[in-house]
Amino acid sequence: MVHPTAAELQGLTIKINVLNETFNVGKEFISEYVRATICLRKQRLEVYYRAQDQDVAVLIKEFEYNVNEEIRPIRDDIWKVC
Repeated sequence: MVHPTAAELQGLTIKINVLNETFNVGKEFISEYVRATICLRKQRLEVYYRAQDQDVAVLIKEFEYNVNEEIRPIRDDIWKVC
């Protein structure tokens, strides 16, 4: 859940912290739950919101998110069922 500080309410900016980095989400999500996903293929941080009366989360924000590590495909043997 996003909990704004008094300064954020005055400045009308709501932020979330992901892996020690801060991202502006928007004042309309005060006291709401949002979900952030790092998409390694696109090198983007995607923020989703699902209203209580909705079945599907909606993409509300995208941020550039560079990953400085080599991205490797998932090994096939990880998915094998014994």
